[in-house]
Amino acid sequence: MKPSRAISRVEVVFGPLLLVAMAGALVALLAAANGPVRVVTVSGVDLTEPERHEVRGAVASALSTNYLSLDLDAIVQRVQALSWPHGVSVRRVYPRGVAVQVSKEVFVARWGGGGVLNSEGVVIKTPAADVARLPLLDCAIADGSHAMQVYQALIGVLAGRHLEITALREDAIGEWTLTLASGLAVHLGADDMLGRLERFVSVYDGALATRVADIDAVDARYRNGVAVAWHARDESPTTSAAPSRAVAMDR
Repeated sequence: MKPSRAISRVEVVFGPLLLVAMAGALVALLAAANGPVRVVTVSGVDLTEPERHEVRGAVASALSTNYLSLDLDAIVQRVQALSWPHGVSVRRVYPRGVAVQVSKEVFVARWGGGGVLNSEGVVIKTPAADVARLPLLDCAIADGSHAMQVYQALIGVLAGRHLEITALREDAIGEWTLTLASGLAVHLGADDMLGRLERFVSVYDGALATRVADIDAVDARYRNGVAVAWHARDESPTTSAAPSRAVAMDR
């Protein structure tokens, strides 16, 4: 019985001390954490450094409180307000860090008025440095949504061919011109653009594909054919070739 009494006395003495020590350690941990945020990490697939910098700036604007008082929802809203993030998640990282995970909208084209377009034609402002590779949609009348519909319809006609649209422009009277990766411009006008592009493709496959380097532009605004403007080329060091000529059917 004596050993049992000794163990009981030890438990009575050290039990409360252990609880006090644990509580003290917890208080110390909380005190160490509850200060200004020191580290903000930003991650996400294909994020550019300008995009990461913009996210850090948005997060910094929401860090007016200490680590334990952070409003994570407010940080999410600040980042989403940049317009180009598609999904945002935020979490605390002990002792005084914040981790932000960002997924981007899918950028489909550059917009002539500034920014980029997603697949729905929504204009997105982005600091991304890699958008130069995207095709340009530059419209005097159409908004982003209409321009994207036209673009997607046109690339549908070109599907399966090595004909990449690098620019699509609409002028002030509503006529459209596309530019291919080869530099060839195709004038489609304002009406029946798909039919006109199909007519161009038919002529291209039959007669133009092997001479594309010699072509300056094609005018498909004709009922039964297309007009081809050829590059002017020097015949000799002292004489120049005739101006570009156009061959067309009825318009």
